Amino acid sequence: MRLFLLIILLTLTGVIGYSQNSSISEIPNNKIKIYLDCTDCNSIFFRKNLPFVDFVRDPKLADLHIFVTKQKTASNSTEYGLNFIGINENSDIQYKLKTISPQDETDILKWERLLKIIDFGLLPYLSRTPEMARIFIKHDMDKTSVLLETSDPWNYWVIRLGLGTEFEGEESQKEYSVNNSIRADRITDILKFRSEVSYDFSKEIYNDVDEKIESKREEAEFNARLIYSLNSRWSIGMFGEISTSSYLNLNVASSTGPAIEYNIFPWDKSDRKVFTIAYHLKSNYYEYNELTIYDTFKEWRTSESLAVSLVLRQPWGEIENTLEASHYFYDFSKNRLSLESDASILIAKGFSLFMQLETEFIHDQLYLPAGETTREEILLKQKKLATNFEISTELGLRFTFGSVYNNIINQRL
Repeated sequence: MRLFLLIILLTLTGVIGYSQNSSISEIPNNKIKIYLDCTDCNSIFFRKNLPFVDFVRDPKLADLHIFVTKQKTASNSTEYGLNFIGINENSDIQYKLKTISPQDETDILKWERLLKIIDFGLLPYLSRTPEMARIFIKHDMDKTSVLLETSDPWNYWVIRLGLGTEFEGEESQKEYSVNNSIRADRITDILKFRSEVSYDFSKEIYNDVDEKIESKREEAEFNARLIYSLNSRWSIGMFGEISTSSYLNLNVASSTGPAIEYNIFPWDKSDRKVFTIAYHLKSNYYEYNELTIYDTFKEWRTSESLAVSLVLRQPWGEIENTLEASHYFYDFSKNRLSLESDASILIAKGFSLFMQLETEFIHDQLYLPAGETTREEILLKQKKLATNFEISTELGLRFTFGSVYNNIINQRL
């Protein structure tokens, strides 16, 4: 009986507490409700530093949707585009602000930079609320400062070096690898030059009773491109590449040729939408390590390719798709069709669909070696095998529910 009374008492206490909370939540709130759509933003930092707004987890419940996009600059810095999208009564106020975060900037400095831009962007919306009466603007200016022309001793060149090595070992197995790369870029609004040299080597050693098995893979590549911007939509360029790969039976492989590209949208909109059509014409030379299935050690082949790319970053989701088709002129049956797709679509409140797909239909493996491939070579992946397709995919749903507000900051334990 005492246990039963205790349960009733606890239940009544919970109901009373919930009722009190419910009545409190019904008090009118004059704060502007915002949905911060930013993958690089720390939610705790922004909630703590923007106490005069309410954060909601669904854009349909917001008065303002702040949609943050990003793209890399020529110096490997990040340009952030902050799109302020008014909703309902604020739908007449929509605009965009930008800021650039240097590549060596720490997260906290990056968040402070974005916070400052968000503070600026909120003013037109806050002006329609009682909160405006509590806002003061302070402008610090060094009167002795003089604007000087920026001097760039590197003349827009950016050099990146990558050096890496890895080792794993146990009694019956050892593995080590070396990965090196050098990249040099010079990018302006008119000309874009990119080049990279890379070298990868890996070796695996297996001890099986009295037998020692070794697996090696070595690859090296140099590629370069020069792109000229004709106008806001058209670009032309020249591409070149030379490589070697033990996995692909290539002693030397080289290709060079021109390309032309058209973007349906102007390039100054590229942080939110890109829709390009690109055509490449290539002259290819191949010299193989082993005789191929087509009974040759070397050959010249001309090819062409057409690629269509679509990138959309919008409040309703993000889509990145590239479809490319190519073939050799001497034999149109030697062709390839590839699709890379990455999409995340907001279907309804708190409900989104995501998909990742990479697939290729392959009919142009000129490099395949003649003769049989040993079991060891197959298991150790020393040689590329004949295939008509390659595919990898992921598909899923995300569903979020619960309180629409997320202002509370509690980092205990």
